[in-house]
Amino acid sequence: MASIFDQYESQQQSSGPTSLSQSILGTTTFMNLKLEDESAIFSKLRVSYPPPHPVTHLVVSNNHLVLAMANKELIKIDLQQPNLLEEVDLSKLALQAKIHKVFLDPTGQHILVSISSKDGSTAVDTIYLPWSNGKPKSTSKLKGYLVTAVAWNRRNHSENLTGSILVGTSRGVILEMELTSDEKMFQSGHEQYCKVMFDLGKEGPVAITALDVHCCPNNDQLYLILAATIDKLYQFSGHTRGTEEKPLFATIFNNYLALPLKPVDLPSNWKSSVLQLYSVPNTLTAKHFAWMTEQGVYTAEISWPLSSQDDMTVNRKLHTYPENCDASSPPCGMIVTEFHVLIVWPDKVCGICFLNNQVVFEDRIPEDCGCLVGITKDTVKGTIWVFAERGVFKYKVDREGRNVWRIHLEQGNYELAEKHCSGDLSNLSIVHLQEAQDLFQKTHYIKSAKLFAKTFSSFEEVSLKFVKVGEEEALKIYLLEKLTGLKVSEQTQVTLIVMWLIELYLKKLGNLRDAGQRNSADYHNCDEEFKSFLKDPKVKQCISNNAGSVYGLLASHDDQDNFVSIAVMLKDFDRVINQLINHGRHIEALDILNTQGSEQLFYQHIPTLLQAIPRPTVDALIGQGKRLSCVRLLPSLVHAHTTHGLGTEVLRYLEHCIDKLDVTDQVVHNFLITLYACLSPEKLLPYLKLQGDDGMGVSYDVKFALRECMSAGEERACVHILTTMGLYQDAVEMALKFDTALAKATANRPRHDQDLRKKLWLMIASHVVQKEQDVARAMEVLKECELIKIEDILPFFPDFVTIDQFKDAICASLQDYNQHIEDLKTEMDDASKAAENIRKDIQKFKQKFSYIHAQDKCCECNYPLLARPFYLFPCSHKFHQDCLSDAILMYLSDTKQRKISELKGRLLAMSNEDNVPDGSGWGVRDQIQMEIDSLVAGECFYCGDALVSNVDTPFIDPGEWESLMQEWQ
Repeated sequence: MASIFDQYESQQQSSGPTSLSQSILGTTTFMNLKLEDESAIFSKLRVSYPPPHPVTHLVVSNNHLVLAMANKELIKIDLQQPNLLEEVDLSKLALQAKIHKVFLDPTGQHILVSISSKDGSTAVDTIYLPWSNGKPKSTSKLKGYLVTAVAWNRRNHSENLTGSILVGTSRGVILEMELTSDEKMFQSGHEQYCKVMFDLGKEGPVAITALDVHCCPNNDQLYLILAATIDKLYQFSGHTRGTEEKPLFATIFNNYLALPLKPVDLPSNWKSSVLQLYSVPNTLTAKHFAWMTEQGVYTAEISWPLSSQDDMTVNRKLHTYPENCDASSPPCGMIVTEFHVLIVWPDKVCGICFLNNQVVFEDRIPEDCGCLVGITKDTVKGTIWVFAERGVFKYKVDREGRNVWRIHLEQGNYELAEKHCSGDLSNLSIVHLQEAQDLFQKTHYIKSAKLFAKTFSSFEEVSLKFVKVGEEEALKIYLLEKLTGLKVSEQTQVTLIVMWLIELYLKKLGNLRDAGQRNSADYHNCDEEFKSFLKDPKVKQCISNNAGSVYGLLASHDDQDNFVSIAVMLKDFDRVINQLINHGRHIEALDILNTQGSEQLFYQHIPTLLQAIPRPTVDALIGQGKRLSCVRLLPSLVHAHTTHGLGTEVLRYLEHCIDKLDVTDQVVHNFLITLYACLSPEKLLPYLKLQGDDGMGVSYDVKFALRECMSAGEERACVHILTTMGLYQDAVEMALKFDTALAKATANRPRHDQDLRKKLWLMIASHVVQKEQDVARAMEVLKECELIKIEDILPFFPDFVTIDQFKDAICASLQDYNQHIEDLKTEMDDASKAAENIRKDIQKFKQKFSYIHAQDKCCECNYPLLARPFYLFPCSHKFHQDCLSDAILMYLSDTKQRKISELKGRLLAMSNEDNVPDGSGWGVRDQIQMEIDSLVAGECFYCGDALVSNVDTPFIDPGEWESLMQEWQ
């Protein structure tokens, strides 16, 4: 159900133009000097409930409202159910008296009403009224005390118990007590206990006008107690022993019994003062308070210490009343909000911002409501209520802190101003601009630059400020901050700032280099800062889009290091390497080429690097492995060898390519042979042997290699190449010129050509006999080769040689011939015996027969055998002719399968007339059938070799595997 205020607001909105104008006239008139076009911070609406009698008191908490009227009647209103009003008549309990004050706890469940004499000087009674139980109860233990202030227990949430509360009286006595709404047997009253804690009226009775208790947010046992009299404000703080020990606050007050009190003293002739604490709604922690006396409104913030008995108030200020207010007439009441105090005089409501002591609004009520009586605030819900004799008004607070930032800005408190901008960019810009201008005037240029970058000020204007004063470092900071705030899409602005920053960095680095501080910490720090700047994605993209201009800047400052760094960042490695080579930094160029370069860059720059640093360059080439093509590098390698005499390093690289990378390109091997012939002839023969003696399998050009070896005088290598070419006679002929042993080894190479081998050995024998004329060595040659006999070499000997020198060889030759004849005779006898045995086996096989029974069946189809033509094998397996043909077909080779298909086709095409016997007595059809029989029935299907040789053939054809698997699934 809507509250009274909501009902009234709905009624105003649904009414016509007349009621709307009345509503406008009835709202608060604001004097907002800064933002007059904004909506009002405080707006008032009248509650549509006319009190039946003049209102004397109003208290509200947690949406529970209590009205006290002049006829001593209380009206309790639950604002969640505003139509259900409950009236409590106190006239019988307050005969010849009046209601002095009404107190309502934060939960809205417990009400205390103090009754005084009509002149308000003496106490009559104190009434406890639980919200849930409409029966008022007299508080006997407070007899004789006129209750003027109550400090409720904010941690209490019980509807039946108040918890430990503090009560202030008109004589300065502070008591602690606890009330309950439950009526228990043997309990004399509703007071659980009531103890005197402290007496502020020892030197004379003094009324306690306000009393409040707050607990530290970080310590449940640390409390702050504020007690106000007409002219003094007392502060008590300390730790309690625990919530179970009663009285709860005894230990705190006991600490001050022997200590002199140090109150805030503001002399006043008024009869009362008002103390109000502010805490964020629905929280328990007080942030600040306001104390209203004749001197003005005293405000202070509460700072919770780590220890007790410390002064917990900071930023203390005394605010005077507005000039248009009558200070001699005490206000009716006051409440404090987050940034304002609202003071009620009988004729108006005045709002003062305690940050700058400025009046922000004044409000007056309609005359039919009478004089204003007071103001109160729901500390739980944060709503503000103002009541007059004949009317009640509710105030809404709309963005109370919207202009607080401007107040702090005018006071020069930039930190608080920025805090209260609440993220509003335009307001933040104003704050930062003023702070930046102040810092600039104070020559704090670095801090000023950072703040200027956060404003919406003209970029050119701010930049010129720093240029005029020569503060390049501050200008750099400003540009960096502006760059951070730019989007990638703002390319023009980004380009301008990036190019300017690059110029500033390069200028500073150049100045340090010119001053001889290249190795100083300043230079190192600036260089690192510049490199970090280059890593920014926006900077990278800008440099990439304007690479030419950036390179121009770097060149103008002769900054080689950063030229290389930026080119590497842009992956412009060609430019990097050229720059390094031009400045003689070949090792660095090689490092860039080795780690970042592409294959094309290698091919492009290797000639220069080979000339400058041959060994590291070859090491880099070797490290690249197969990434580089040796063939494409060959022109550079040839140039390095022929022009600069770097054949040793080139040879090392070629050996790596052939030995480790298995390069087989002929041109590479030919160049290697050339280098071997020039630089290391001793390596030619090992290389050639490693390549092998197959002329078709070697990687080099044999003719080219032969010319190189002959020019180098490597005869052994030439012999190897000649054998590789198959020119054995030339090879033996060359070998005989310097090494007979090599000639013999060469003669033995053609193992499979006995005639050639014999011819080669005869060349060796002829050389030994005719050139060396050594009969003994000739006999040794005869022994070394089994292909030549004594009769083969006899023609080489001269006529004067006697036969005695060959007697042993001739006898041995004759014995060999005799033994060979005997062996042939033995082989002939064995062949004759074998032929006789075969003839006997054939004769026996012709007489062999087998029986066929009527019940015999085909081994393949299991049908009667005699039903169709069949085959019978000696192993007793029987097959129909067609069954055997179909079964064995898949085990035959493709050639035999095609042959069988062709023969069967010819049989089908022939007629009986075509089967005419020829001279052998067999017709053509019979001959064709015999060919089929020889192919199909040459051996038993089950016992023959065809089935055994196909034992590893899969049962399922690989081509049919997928289809069969899908069928099974």
